[in-house]
Amino acid sequence: MVPPLVLANYFPWYDPDTWETGCTSGDDRPHSGVYDSDAPEVIGLHIEQARRAGLDGFAVHWFAQDNRTDANTRKLLDASPKEFNSSITFLYHILPGVKMEGVIESLSYVRETYYSHPRFLRIGERPVLFFADMYRVPDKDGERPSGDQDVATAVARWAEIRASVDPGHEAWWIAEGLRPEYLEVFDGLYVYRIDHACCPDACLSAPRWANEVREWEKKTGQAKLWVGTVMPGWDDLDSKAPHCADLRVSAEPFARDRGDGTYYARTWEAVLPTDPDVVVLHSFNEWVEGSYIEPSLLFGDRYLHLTREWIAEFKTGL
Repeated sequence: MVPPLVLANYFPWYDPDTWETGCTSGDDRPHSGVYDSDAPEVIGLHIEQARRAGLDGFAVHWFAQDNRTDANTRKLLDASPKEFNSSITFLYHILPGVKMEGVIESLSYVRETYYSHPRFLRIGERPVLFFADMYRVPDKDGERPSGDQDVATAVARWAEIRASVDPGHEAWWIAEGLRPEYLEVFDGLYVYRIDHACCPDACLSAPRWANEVREWEKKTGQAKLWVGTVMPGWDDLDSKAPHCADLRVSAEPFARDRGDGTYYARTWEAVLPTDPDVVVLHSFNEWVEGSYIEPSLLFGDRYLHLTREWIAEFKTGL
């Protein structure tokens, strides 16, 4: 049985200039002041705040070896206490110009560098690794599938990658997305974006997403993890400025009113009845997308308190 776990997506790439770009969400700022993600004292504060919220760890968004996300992942793991264990969300494959060989090398680096760290998240004896933007995986020449509907091509490439890096399924590999076909290669599914400009009720699809994972588990007899996603709000309207171009998949910017926690409650209420193996909070500090619970000038530490209440309900209800 998987122990009740709640993780939060964590973004370790801010620097003082980030806050002057006009690309972060609205007029809000961190309550403790704008910061540099490289600073050990900032990482320590974020761990302390996350623990106050009842979180069990972070899913740290990681891009590449020797990138500052790599250095800051190490700092975070080294600074974490015994009860705070974090994973990585692997993103190397979405970088411009990468090829499959580089994806394999980067995953091998993650395996050799992080799996043995005492604060790297494990379920049972297996390390846990998250992935995002599955269809953007390149082939040996750097060509990517034609789009997110070309699932067969993406699954075949990930199968080749896993056969090279983790043929014995030493780790739990958790895929992002709505297509259960990824479970041919991966050990679980989660949804990164549970809301879209077009579809304000998308988060209510959690039971359907969970059922797809459970049905695949029954069909194959293989253990699969359903990872439910919750979110306090969204506001990436400022990201539409031309100078704010980033690595995200292009999508219509929008804002979803937090409603003093009512939106957050709606996402938790959609996920809890599905009996998730793990809950992922999007996010601790995604300031471009406006989904943060990090204490801020507008919201104070309101969302740390709400998170603690919802985590308590999740864990006591099991």
